Amino acid sequence: MKKILNKKNSLLALLAVTMFTGFTSCNKEYINPSQASTGSVTQSVDALMNLASGLQRRFSIGRQSPCYNLPVAGGYSVFALRTTNTGNLAETELEGGRAAVTGVNSIVGSLWSQCMLGKNESEILLNSVNIATDAGDKVGLKAYGSIFYALNVGSTLQFYERVPLTTAVNANFNTREEAINKIIQVLESADADLAITNPSAKFLSRVPAGIDAKNTVKALLARYYNMLSMVAGTYNATAGNKAIANAASVSLSVKSEFRFSILTLSAFGDNAAGGNVFAAVDSSLGLKNGLAPAPAATDPRVGFYIRNVGGNLLMKGFGAASTTPMPVYLPGEMSLIIAENYARQSSFVLSKAALDAVRTKTTDIYGIGASQLAYSGALTTAALLEDIYKQRRIELFFSGMELE
Repeated sequence: MKKILNKKNSLLALLAVTMFTGFTSCNKEYINPSQASTGSVTQSVDALMNLASGLQRRFSIGRQSPCYNLPVAGGYSVFALRTTNTGNLAETELEGGRAAVTGVNSIVGSLWSQCMLGKNESEILLNSVNIATDAGDKVGLKAYGSIFYALNVGSTLQFYERVPLTTAVNANFNTREEAINKIIQVLESADADLAITNPSAKFLSRVPAGIDAKNTVKALLARYYNMLSMVAGTYNATAGNKAIANAASVSLSVKSEFRFSILTLSAFGDNAAGGNVFAAVDSSLGLKNGLAPAPAATDPRVGFYIRNVGGNLLMKGFGAASTTPMPVYLPGEMSLIIAENYARQSSFVLSKAALDAVRTKTTDIYGIGASQLAYSGALTTAALLEDIYKQRRIELFFSGMELE
């Protein structure tokens, strides 16, 4: 599947603007683990558990968080969203695209700064896990540090060409391939430990409920091996086979999600209630050129993600309310990773079977059903990849994965 970069609004194109107008290299000290000094955090297992909890909060809570800015930036980048209130300047700039996007755009800036903070705090956690004497405490801390390291660095790579892997004044920017390999290295180490030891009950009681560490590490390995398989522009079957193996090992009956409450609200409540920030452009979910989904009556995913209120197509799905959980990954992503890699390997029957697992499902653990006929197109790499692309864009709508 070719990397599709929207000429109007690709945030990758903003690299020159943002990195050289306030985000030059990595000259900020991205150290603020839950307001505690680094020394105090790394001397106490309890403090490290607080830091693990803080990692999740930073990633998921508030309008500055990646959980808000990833789907919003992704949606605007593929023409799927429109701004309903132009007083929301950051969203209005993204809708305009190109020169309209200023170097102080809060969505572009927060994607960078919050992910860099999250990356650094994850590294503090990972570098300190050996102070835990209980094996379950240690593996829980390592798993969370690894998950949020991957999510923060990987989310940056969705929108920026390069990312610094070291924290220092004027740090060098690493290539996309280097960053993906580092993510995989961190996740593989956590995966090996989780195969032997489960996170302790104490650790699980100290972090927000919702994230299943074992399945999440496997799912993220599948995601980033899949990215690695095409990072050089030609297919890497070794990485592709690892993507298949990890995706196949994820339990599709287990949820892993960011959960919210009246005390820890997501950033989508106000918009969900009245669409006072953005809405979907139309029911195509941003897909054009014959790839648009069937109407909601025949493709339930359209009705799952958007609702028509007085002519405005407002968010449903995981942006439906300020307490609606947001998945870390979706079951459909795993099936489509398998389908994509088999298609690239010319294993067309296996690719079609994984693709049909998404097309024909009537529901999944999140209530996302496609209810489409089985794939009936040509059994060629190009034809299968086109439908896999379409299904990814519909299945993973408003997930931040649009450019990928």
